Amino acid sequence: MKDVREIVSQPRVVALYASLTMDDFYSIREVMYVTYDEHYRSLPEGQKREYPFEGHVRISEPVEIKLTPTNNDEIVARAVESLNEEERRAVADLNKKIGGIREKKAQLLALTYQPELS
Repeated sequence: MKDVREIVSQPRVVALYASLTMDDFYSIREVMYVTYDEHYRSLPEGQKREYPFEGHVRISEPVEIKLTPTNNDEIVARAVESLNEEERRAVADLNKKIGGIREKKAQLLALTYQPELS
């Protein structure tokens, strides 16, 4: 596993972004930079441009921040919680699909059912 504490401790440049598709949705994201233009041609040495965040527009000036990492036990607990939620969603989706398949089978069997005449 990567050294999460080291990754989190690295200074980051972040800004506030507004969604172009959802009203009143804002998020703070890391500002990304690339060394090529919008046509994927290399920029002159030492130059970079801000990489756009799809569906959002930056509405603040970028600021540099340094975050404090949480302890490893908290990280593991949150990761397990996230995986538990993912598992619950997968089980719910699978149950829904199985229900749909069983309903279709029942409909087909009802079409072909011929009661015996006495």
